[in-house]
Order: sequence, then C-alpha cells, then structure tokens
Amino acid sequence: MSAPEAIAEMVLDQLHINSADDLRLLSKIVYARGAILRESLLEGAEACLLAGAGKPIITVSSSLFGNQHRRRFSIGHELGHLEMHRKTGFLISCTKGDIQDKAEKAGSPIEQEANFFASAFLLPARFIQKPFTESEPSFDLIAEWANVLDMSLTSTAFRFLRFTPEPVAVVYSVRGVIQYFQLSAEFADLCLFPDVNGPVGDSTDAWALFKGKNPRGKWREVRASEWFRENNEAFDSADTIKEWSIPMTSYEAVLSLLWVDEPLGQDSDW
Repeated sequence: MSAPEAIAEMVLDQLHINSADDLRLLSKIVYARGAILRESLLEGAEACLLAGAGKPIITVSSSLFGNQHRRRFSIGHELGHLEMHRKTGFLISCTKGDIQDKAEKAGSPIEQEANFFASAFLLPARFIQKPFTESEPSFDLIAEWANVLDMSLTSTAFRFLRFTPEPVAVVYSVRGVIQYFQLSAEFADLCLFPDVNGPVGDSTDAWALFKGKNPRGKWREVRASEWFRENNEAFDSADTIKEWSIPMTSYEAVLSLLWVDEPLGQDSDW
C-alpha cells in the first residue's frame, strides 16, 4: 500500500466511514477535517487549497458544477493536499492537468500523491476490494460500483486494476487514437503495452464504435495484434484476447477493457 493510500485509509477510519453513503457528504467531510469548502470561478485552476493562519479553504471551480464526478474527484484531490501537503505552501493551486484519475499523468510528485489519495479515499478498499478481487472483470461490475460511490466509470475502472488478480488493461482512446492506458499487476508482467498515439485496430469493437456502429457491448475475442503491434514477439499471430469497449460520447472517446484470459505464445510459462 502506498503512503497516500495508507493516509486515506487512516482518514476514513478517523471519520468512521463505514457506509458508501457517508462518502457522498464531501462538504461535511471537509469540515470535519478542519477546512471549509467553497465554489468560485477560478482562473487558470480547477481547484485549490488555501492554508493560511485561519481555517484552510478548499475552493473548487464553479465551472465543474455540471460535472459531478469531476467535482468530487477535485475535492478529494484537495483533501489529499490538506492531509499531506498543507505545510508545503500557503496556496496550492491545481490545474486540470494536475487532477487526474490516472495519477501517473500528473506532473509533480505532490500532485500524483494527491491523485492517489483521492482515488483511495473516494473508492475505498473497504468497499471494493472483495468484489473486485473475487469477481471476473466486467464493465457491469465497474459500473455498479461507480454508481454506488458516485464516481466516474474511468476512475472506477482504474481503481479496479489495483485489486483484480487477472491480467487486465484499461485503454482510453479518442477519435480512434489510443491516448493512454493503465495495467493491472498481472498484465504488467506480460510486457504488453498498447501503442499510445497509434490507432486502435480496425477489427476491434473500439474501432466499430468510432465508426458509429453498435457492438453488443460485452466481451468479444479479438486478435492480440489488433491492440499490441510493438510487442508481437510476446504472442503468436493467431493468439486472441478479450475486449469489452464502451462509448463515451461526450468526449468522442471509447473506454476499453482488455483481458488476457488465456496464455499467449507457444512458449508461455503461464
């Protein structure tokens, strides 16, 4: 467990968070941690923490009013700064690029830590570890817990990777081009990496969605080479993996789960 995750668990314990409904009361949680939550139109930032002589103030941009999931993650991010970094500076101002559900995308170490905290705090292991560990990968499972915890599907999918014992990747594509991905520990061991900035394979459900078609929206077998062009020594040309892709129409994007449910390559020591 990383330090931000451990601190998130400690705060959850101190707040006696034992119900998913408790996590919906973020303004009360912020107040209970000794700070004030406000909304304001911020220029050049999405959220910030002001930690002066008086009560610390967490401010979230009013531009997030229509994006509840993004707003919640931003509050969780600033709460992470409050718990871990309040002595770092008088004002910690966070841009859209700093606040990322895929923590590694953020620039500075303290922003990455705040992202890890937000994910661990808003999607706590105490609620999701057992179902995510014991269930087969599926968007149905991820969507169920995204709804329960009032979080985005993308954030919940990335958190799923932390607990699943299966080799699963989450891939985010925009307009047919892979933007970024995240891997479960088991998948990382395969040394397979989607081609960031490359197109999704034209036989994938992701490609079909970008072309306006409507795949059935469940697991489907596709050739591994449709997703992994740079690592073809790790699998045979006929090897297949499972893909489940869903549209994210508002962002002109597709979110894909990739599951290597069978060994790849003739010499696999799976």
